[in-house]
Amino acid sequence: MEKIQKIRLNTRISEVNGLVQQLIDEYKKRDYSADSYLTMVYKQLSEQNAQLGIAIKRDSIESELAELDDVTDSVFTLLHGLVKGYTYHPDEAISGPAIQLFKMIDKYGLEVKSKGYREEYPLLSSMITDSKTEPYAACITALTGCDVRFSQLETAVVNFNAKQHAYYGARDDQQELETASVIKKRLINLLHDDVAPYLYTMQKVNAPLYGRLAQFTANRIAESNAVVRNRSTKVVADQ
Repeated sequence: MEKIQKIRLNTRISEVNGLVQQLIDEYKKRDYSADSYLTMVYKQLSEQNAQLGIAIKRDSIESELAELDDVTDSVFTLLHGLVKGYTYHPDEAISGPAIQLFKMIDKYGLEVKSKGYREEYPLLSSMITDSKTEPYAACITALTGCDVRFSQLETAVVNFNAKQHAYYGARDDQQELETASVIKKRLINLLHDDVAPYLYTMQKVNAPLYGRLAQFTANRIAESNAVVRNRSTKVVADQ
């Protein structure tokens, strides 16, 4: 067989995670426990790939948090603008409640959006609680559309808090977890420096034991590289 290719460095993190898992699954199909070196290397692969999976999930949640926060900020901006607009209404039956309600909302201010998550969302929750007390509840009833905006804001805050709770729980359990990029690089180095050259050599020495694993590894890496190469070619062609 030809030498096992090196994984392209621009392979996506999720692709490396999936590829390594395929190699680990294939390794587990046979008993290599007598080979202490290979056992040690695949133990490292398994541990690092598990960590990569966690890091990918963490990064995904961080992205989802940012999207949910954008929704919250947008709804709060709309609410703030709606009530502020009502304060200029010529009918005092509308401008009066609006002025009263706006004073409460503006106490938190649009700048609340620029605060960190741990500060922003308790403040918004406090504002929502205030809105349900008098005289603010009556003011909201008097202003068309305000009840909808407050409901939307409350939903946005609840959704964000639920996702944030899951995120902090995972993060607190993985205080020492490195970034996905760092773990990806370590996995690629393991494959380049340890797995590929060792399997290539050992399949020559003992083909019945190592041949299938070596060929499987070579095929999966070649397929992965082809996907990355084709994607890069497509990007250039589209430019």
